[in-house]
Amino acid sequence: MLTYQVLSQEQVTKIYYEHMQQDFPPAEVKPLDVLHELMQEGVYYPYGWFDEAGTLTAYAFFVKAQKGTVALLDYFAVCSAFRSHGYGSRCLAEMQTLWRGAAGILAEVEDPAKSSSDEEQITRSRRVRFYQRNGLRATNVYSVLFGVPYVLHYFPVDEECADDLLLQELDAIYHVLFPQPIYEKNAQLWMNEEKAGCQYE
Repeated sequence: MLTYQVLSQEQVTKIYYEHMQQDFPPAEVKPLDVLHELMQEGVYYPYGWFDEAGTLTAYAFFVKAQKGTVALLDYFAVCSAFRSHGYGSRCLAEMQTLWRGAAGILAEVEDPAKSSSDEEQITRSRRVRFYQRNGLRATNVYSVLFGVPYVLHYFPVDEECADDLLLQELDAIYHVLFPQPIYEKNAQLWMNEEKAGCQYE
């Protein structure tokens, strides 16, 4: 049986050094002091899932603009020892419970069409299938952060949202995450009216 809880700064620090730096590419891992600062500002929401022995099995960090209605899944990973046992799907299902009251959840999924190798495309396509299999839909909202291209996926919680509203929510969230000079230099987001997301069977 898994239970989830809001994580303290101390727990986030432990996860940062013991898991995040191995689970994500270095370019995608924000400095720890930035995560702590966002938590103190009340816009960053870290959760952990623990088994009956109190062992961390998965973690998910969210960010939401103070006046926003949609949360962005900033980081989500199942710890290496617990992968391939369905924990990721169980955690995603429980995210609908912990975000009850919000319209829904956005997830940045690396765009398989922009892969630099066959191996990378396989990995990205597998990730797209995982999210879509668990109830997220591909939107026609796209972004590039620090050179990494994403297709935004949406997980409705209390309501469905049109893509133009999701674009506005994402823009507000990026302004929470990044100071204006960094946002202007490293963040791009847009809607592609001709290609409504991506499907990978």
